[in-house]
Amino acid sequence: MTKLIFLGCLSNSRYKDTCTNAIKIIKTIDSDYNVIENTPCCGALAYNTANEEDLETHVKFVNDWFKLNNVSKIVTICAGCYNYLTKYYPLILESEFNIDVKHLLQFISIPENLKKLNLSYGDKKIKVSYHDACHLRNAVKPIIEEPRTILNSVENIEVFEMENNKESSICCGAGGGVYSIFKENSDYNSKLIFDQSKRAKALLTACPFCYTALKRVKEENDLKNPIIKIEDFIVKLMEGVDPINE
Repeated sequence: MTKLIFLGCLSNSRYKDTCTNAIKIIKTIDSDYNVIENTPCCGALAYNTANEEDLETHVKFVNDWFKLNNVSKIVTICAGCYNYLTKYYPLILESEFNIDVKHLLQFISIPENLKKLNLSYGDKKIKVSYHDACHLRNAVKPIIEEPRTILNSVENIEVFEMENNKESSICCGAGGGVYSIFKENSDYNSKLIFDQSKRAKALLTACPFCYTALKRVKEENDLKNPIIKIEDFIVKLMEGVDPINE
C-alpha cells in the first residue's frame, strides 16, 4: 500500500522550497510517505470551469491512477486539493473512493506525530497570527483547531487571534477568479487581513492560494509583517532557526 505526499500543482510549480520543507516534515513523522513523479492534478479548478461529463472523466482518471499506484493514504499540503479530494471525489465516485486523505495540518496535529517533531522556539516569546483559509475552514472535515494546536504546543509561541478568525475569517480574494475580475476587492481583503494581524510578529497561512495573494499585497504595499507558509515556519523551528528573524 502506498502512502502518497500530494503536493498540488500551485505549490509544486511555484513554491519548491515549501514543497521540500513539507516533505521533510512528513517523512520525519513517517518515512513511508513518498512523492510520486507525474502525479496528476486533482482537478479542483475543473469543478468551476468544466462541464459535468469532463469533470467526472477527470476524477475517474485520477482515481484510476491512485489504484494503479496502490495509493491507500494521502497527505496533501494544498488547501484546495484537500477540500476537493475530501468533498467531490466521494461525491462523484461514492464508495469507489476509499483513500484516507489528510491535510498536512491534520497529520502534524496528531499528538504522537507532533511529539516526533519536537518543536521549540527560543527564550523570547512571540505572537503570530494564523489566517484560516476558506478551503480549509469550509471543508467537509473543517480544519480550524489543528494549526492552533500545533502552534500553541511550542513554548514561547502564542497565537494572536485576528478579529475575523476561524469560521468568520476573511477570504483573501485569491480564488474563484476574483483577483482576475475584481482585483481591488481582492487587494482590499488581503490588506485587511494584514491590518488585523499587525500586533503579531508574522502572519501564517497553510494555503498556497492565500499565500500568493497575501505575498503580492505585502510586496506591492511594502507592508511590514512577513507572510510565512506554515511548512516553512515549522521547518525553521525543527532546525533551531528563528523563523521570523533568521
